[in-house]
Amino acid sequence: MNKKSIVFIAGIVACALSAHAQKTFVATPATLQKVMKQVGAAAKGMKTDIVVTLHGGEYELSEPLTFGPNSSANNTHTITLRAAAGETPVISGGRHVTGWKRIHGNLWCAPLQSDHKLRSLFVNGKRCRMAGSRQLITGLGAYGEYDIKGTEPWAMGPGKAALGIKMPAGKEMMAFGNPEDVELVQNVVWNEKILCVKDMQKWGDTIAVELQQPYGAILTNLKWAKMKWQGGFFVRNAKELLDDPGEFYFDRKAHMLYYMSDGEDMTQATVIVPLTEGLVRIIGRDNAHRAGNITLEGLTFCNDAWNLMQVAGSRGFGGIQSLGLATKYIPDGNWHPSKYNSCDVPDGTIEIRSAQNVKIVRNHFRDLSSAVAINIDNDDNNIEVTGNTFIDLLGSAVSVGHPQHYEIGDGEGRFAKGVEGVCQNVNISNNYVRYVSEDFRQVEAMNGFFVKNVSFTHNDIAEVPYGAISLGWWWGNAGIPESKVAAANNISFNKLGNTHRVLTDGGIIYMLGRQPGSVCADNYLYNGPRCIYPDDGSSGWTIKHNFINSVRQMWLHIDSDRDYDITVDDNYVKDNYLKNSGKGVLVTNMHVYRNIPFSDEALAIEKKAGLEPAYTSIVPVDLQEPPSLYIDMSPKKIQ
Repeated sequence: MNKKSIVFIAGIVACALSAHAQKTFVATPATLQKVMKQVGAAAKGMKTDIVVTLHGGEYELSEPLTFGPNSSANNTHTITLRAAAGETPVISGGRHVTGWKRIHGNLWCAPLQSDHKLRSLFVNGKRCRMAGSRQLITGLGAYGEYDIKGTEPWAMGPGKAALGIKMPAGKEMMAFGNPEDVELVQNVVWNEKILCVKDMQKWGDTIAVELQQPYGAILTNLKWAKMKWQGGFFVRNAKELLDDPGEFYFDRKAHMLYYMSDGEDMTQATVIVPLTEGLVRIIGRDNAHRAGNITLEGLTFCNDAWNLMQVAGSRGFGGIQSLGLATKYIPDGNWHPSKYNSCDVPDGTIEIRSAQNVKIVRNHFRDLSSAVAINIDNDDNNIEVTGNTFIDLLGSAVSVGHPQHYEIGDGEGRFAKGVEGVCQNVNISNNYVRYVSEDFRQVEAMNGFFVKNVSFTHNDIAEVPYGAISLGWWWGNAGIPESKVAAANNISFNKLGNTHRVLTDGGIIYMLGRQPGSVCADNYLYNGPRCIYPDDGSSGWTIKHNFINSVRQMWLHIDSDRDYDITVDDNYVKDNYLKNSGKGVLVTNMHVYRNIPFSDEALAIEKKAGLEPAYTSIVPVDLQEPPSLYIDMSPKKIQ
């Protein structure tokens, strides 16, 4: 097994894809580092296309493969990394763990040199879970006070926040030995919070939990995604909770990994820990110096790491909605007037930024720990994500754009003038998605923010904790003018269902904000709460010729009179339960099948939805539901 790092820095500024003579390279796990140096040299002043063929085997990365811009603004050649015919190259951020010793019974340990929290562990190919409580623990309220001056770079004004939370002392909540490893997880309707602990003290029958600050203050002060101090919390990542088969705990101080065996002989088991954050970076400098002309084809990406959002040395997961995570303290907790400069998105397993002409085709994404597998972040043009599988991910499959794209080029927030640009001309099609967002559960399987001419078509998405596709940002009650960025987006011919297995208050397809010229058509939807949900401030949509089979609540939810300019026509539904509070919105030509068989026209929509015939072969034949990362976390238990 080759364990050397593989870093590829190839500068390509893309104009248009074209056919050229090509220079070929062949790589194996043992030779890849050498080959990539040769490719990097050839990429300078490229005169031909470059194709790198990867033979089967495990390519362990200690740093991501990186593609960036160079000085040639007229380069039209391409770089392709593809699998050899009939072989499976695996691009991994994981390390194999050996040296296991039995402590007693089914409890084992092994040395691991890492200073980072371990979110995932794989034993014989099966994902294991952090040691955690068996049930939700009810909080007792906030405690203490944390002062914010308002001059801090992470604060948008002065204020006060809770220092921590009081919890009842008991078998599953105590002053744990390594409190800085512990996490508290809470789900509230559509929102998820992961609170990281700094310290814990026992006060009689109460445990005072001090949160890592300032992220604790940022996370607990959100106005809409409110903290429930007396709600239910799942507690995890403490050695004292390591008592169920399939659980692990990594002691960062002692550099020792513990695992409660589920019958495995750990001296013979294949054990992998994800350690590398991100596997591919395709990142330009600015609008004039983009990366691009990159194709990734037939590869398997797995076992990357992510250690939550970081602000001033503190960490956590402060979900606002979808992949938008809070990163700044706001005195009144209302993020809307900030033009969303108070939230950010994490990097993906594949991070694409200031890039164009990128193709991600027929790859496999599995066993990932990042918040999103493919993040098409900022100023990207002509991106294709086609024919990929996404299975067993802690985060979502694909995200496009950024919440700070409310205005383009204003120089506020994360992106400077000349750097920020709308993500546009992005095609996400014929992808197969199952069991994603298994830990970061408020994130839809596929998501877009302020984007233009972005298409989600012929995707097959099911078995997710929240929604399938979310597109748009900006709420009608935001107190700021409508964004003029998003337009001409498309959600069509998708097969989507079995959603909202954990969270609620969303839709299988969810829209938000002004998006003129956008279409939601010919989708087959089944088993969701709200199937099509244009939320507050949505406009510019045509919703037509969809087939909605089974519904838990309503097939259409047009939320308020701030929704307008929406056409709803010629849809096929099992039950005509809907809400239409839109301004001047008419629902016409309904085909309702409450007590009669579906028509041939409705069944034809189902037949055409989902993967096209050329891509049905990507569906795995032995797909199994991964083990739950949580115990007793059914929707009825969520407060």
